[in-house]
Amino acid sequence: MAVLHHAFRCPVTPDFEQEILRLSAAWNAGDRARLSAMAIAGYGSLAQRDDIYAAFHLDPEGDAFSWMQPDFISPGLAAVAMLAGRLIPIPGLSASTGTNHSLLESQLPSLGWSAEEVASLVRGQPVEAMLQRYAVSTPPIGQGGFRHTGGWTAGPIAKMLKTRLGQLVEGGVPTADDPRRAAWSLLTENHAFSDAQAMLAEIVDNDWLVMAITH
Repeated sequence: MAVLHHAFRCPVTPDFEQEILRLSAAWNAGDRARLSAMAIAGYGSLAQRDDIYAAFHLDPEGDAFSWMQPDFISPGLAAVAMLAGRLIPIPGLSASTGTNHSLLESQLPSLGWSAEEVASLVRGQPVEAMLQRYAVSTPPIGQGGFRHTGGWTAGPIAKMLKTRLGQLVEGGVPTADDPRRAAWSLLTENHAFSDAQAMLAEIVDNDWLVMAITH
């Protein structure tokens, strides 16, 4: 099966924040039945969203619905089910070549990018980290058993990465004796730079960049 990088834009709106507060209230109260009901309601609204099914393993033929039952529901899965209908598809890092996300991951460190920067561009943080930013009174949220909940990168960080990537591309080809030349050439020839720039161009400060890698 092909390896694909999926990307979405999730606008932060008052409704988005209200959904997170509702989720947090149910989790803090230990009301797993209510959390399950909210997740299932969100999941039921995803008819015809094959892009969401594929990115987050939410196909009705799979086991996602079982994980949404009260005994198994987690805040992360509930958040994805409740918010997935708001996600707007944007070009991912597989737009030109299916392995460009892997190429960026392996080559950007040679061009001076930190591990944190690379992770924010390619994978994002767990959804639980996003939830924690809005639910300040909630105890630390651990991952549940259903792990296909995507990676989340905040809009301001995506904007910083866009600037950083632009500077790298505009800097031009390193000289022949520069050890960075091989990495720069690989990313350019495979259109990995352009894929990353196209993805980041869709994100504004008041967004989350949501990503998933499927096999």
